[in-house]
Amino acid sequence: MIEKLKQIFSSTLGDNTDAYLANQQQSKVLAAVALMIEIIAVDDEQHETEKAMLQQILASQFDVEDSDAEKLIAEAERAHGEATDFYHFTADINQQFNEQEKIELIEMLWQIAWADHELQDIEEHVIRKLSSLLYVSHKDFIATKLKVVGEPS
Repeated sequence: MIEKLKQIFSSTLGDNTDAYLANQQQSKVLAAVALMIEIIAVDDEQHETEKAMLQQILASQFDVEDSDAEKLIAEAERAHGEATDFYHFTADINQQFNEQEKIELIEMLWQIAWADHELQDIEEHVIRKLSSLLYVSHKDFIATKLKVVGEPS
């Protein structure tokens, strides 16, 4: 799946791909975007609010220009159908992200899942699974959920 997203970046960024991916920060973006696309697609419903939240996160957290973010999201959605799992991405994230960055990533996943103000069971299940694969504690998993979604009613 990493190779597929490199192809996405290549088709989006053209000749700038190697320079873009050579930067470690950008390889972190690559792995994070893959997980975010998974959250958007997991419930088989495409919500414009979730896509807009992803674009906002890419701009605010990863300094991806709006025009590049739109292209990356569109291409990543097309490639998502070919993905079989997200374990390669979580392995990359475990190598490149520190504990706080992983917690922040889980919070971003909650933000995307909650962008439409509906939390599907499958979205929560996938975020829980990703949290476990990223060695984020259950306490932090819950804290990030409550920070984004709020207290249960």
